[in-house]
Amino acid sequence: MSQDLSLRDGHSCATALDYADLIAMSGDVTTVVDRSGRYLYCSVASEEVFGWAPDQLVGRREDDFVHPDDAPALAARRERGSPCVRFSTVYRFRCRNGSYLWVEATSRGVATAGGDVTVNTVRDITERQRHAAALERRASTDPLTGVANRAVLIDRLQQGLRRLDRSTGTVLAVLYLDLDRFKVINDSLGHHIGDDVLLKIAGRLTQHLRPADTLARMGGDEFVIVAEGVTNDAAAVALANRVIEDCRRPFLVTGEEISCTISIGVACTADSQRHAEELLYEADLALYRAKGRGRDQSGVFDEELRTTAVDRLATERMLRHALSESRLVVEYQPIVDMKSDCPIGAEALVRIRDANGGLRLPASFLGVAEETGLLVPMDTLVLADAVQQAETWRRRLGEDFAWVSVNVTARHLANSEFRRLVVDQLEEHGVPPQDLQVEVTEQVLMEASNSAMTGLRALRDLGVKVGLDDFGVGYSSLAYLHQFPLDFIKIDKSFVDDLATDSRVRAIVAAVIVLAHALDLTVVAEGVELPGQHQVLLDLGCDKAQGFLYAPAGAPDVIEHLVRAGKPTTFKPRPPAQVRRRPLPAPLDADVSG
Repeated sequence: MSQDLSLRDGHSCATALDYADLIAMSGDVTTVVDRSGRYLYCSVASEEVFGWAPDQLVGRREDDFVHPDDAPALAARRERGSPCVRFSTVYRFRCRNGSYLWVEATSRGVATAGGDVTVNTVRDITERQRHAAALERRASTDPLTGVANRAVLIDRLQQGLRRLDRSTGTVLAVLYLDLDRFKVINDSLGHHIGDDVLLKIAGRLTQHLRPADTLARMGGDEFVIVAEGVTNDAAAVALANRVIEDCRRPFLVTGEEISCTISIGVACTADSQRHAEELLYEADLALYRAKGRGRDQSGVFDEELRTTAVDRLATERMLRHALSESRLVVEYQPIVDMKSDCPIGAEALVRIRDANGGLRLPASFLGVAEETGLLVPMDTLVLADAVQQAETWRRRLGEDFAWVSVNVTARHLANSEFRRLVVDQLEEHGVPPQDLQVEVTEQVLMEASNSAMTGLRALRDLGVKVGLDDFGVGYSSLAYLHQFPLDFIKIDKSFVDDLATDSRVRAIVAAVIVLAHALDLTVVAEGVELPGQHQVLLDLGCDKAQGFLYAPAGAPDVIEHLVRAGKPTTFKPRPPAQVRRRPLPAPLDADVSG
């Protein structure tokens, strides 16, 4: 087997090297095995890599050292070991100390006088495998909690659906979890504390899992449990309630006790033909039901919610068509000065013209628009129309009546382009910033991100007036008023309705007006419909009001008629509302194709 080696320049090596000596110089292990897997030869590197000396391996079979789970792959390699065929196999090899190393064997069949053998070059790839496993874990798990991520959840959910067997009578259950008011923890204690709470929540949820169940984090403070083989819907609800009860126990974070409740939506199915995303959507709808009923409880997807889901889908489709076909209609409701009873401004309100020519009011579609992100392009269109209308009124009616008020969502405020859009619209139409007012709800303020609050302050710094809409129907308190960049508040219609007949409501409204004025805030009452309500508000010192008593929302010329009349509006006949349509500019985030 020995022969001289020649250099490329034709000179001979000074020393004759045996091929075995060359093999010994390699850091890889070289082995020769027969068709049965018995070692015929092992290089000396086997002792350095595996701890086995060559004579401890020769004569023994590969299967004695290969991880049992990898033995089939090795047997398949031997079957492929015909002459002149080169291939690779990855498996785990048992070292002398009992540990396993991942190895990659590059093999080739060789025909010899004594029969066919396989020559293998075996390389330690343990670090490579660990790195690959780490990358796989990173791609399949949530980096904070270590539980599965959304991609893995969808895959497990699809597998669980395929395994459903109606004959067993069991169901597949999806539990969609959300931490109640988690933003308060993040904002008051810091995101590092919020992360610790999420970790502890994940730990508690894991304790309720059976071996076949899956826990995943969907992002933020949302988790999903997929439970297979659940007895029935009632058993799934019982599981949800056990999880809720467990999470009510306070957490100990950095020595402090923190209480946090969760809400859960439950959706179950025994139908293997269902789609994973569809089941998740149903559980999400049930979660909204639980939160709407007061949080810290479970909600179940049922036929009522199924009908709601179908209606939501139809509404979303209608919204997308309305945006793409320019069927949005902007109407304006006058806002009157309480002392003069004359219109001094107007609120822009969006409607949608349906297929029959009627107008759909916001209550029937705003919720769906916000959930689907379509409220942003809708708001953009209303803003553009309102600023254009303010310029028209300023030109036709003079400066005494010029300002308009529009509603803005948190998502729009958080959009860095929104301030530029406002500036562009004001400059294009020559409208002063103080002639534009934006209204946000209590919920938007309480749950607004830092970027949304920054956007709100930027508008106010620009000179745009900022107001709090529907005051009193959310969960904020009077003490919060001084924390937000506000110019006015709007008292919700629910208070105005009972103002003339309920002394307690009257006392609340009186306190709100006094406090608002102490903070230099203007007070606007919404939904004024009766002369008695108007008189009480006037007596209490309310600044402005709007409602059917003065005029319903309508076309801009309705308001022009009221202003030009030069008389108080109360109790006067209302001109019929007229619908107008005119081209509007393209909105931000205007992808309405779905």
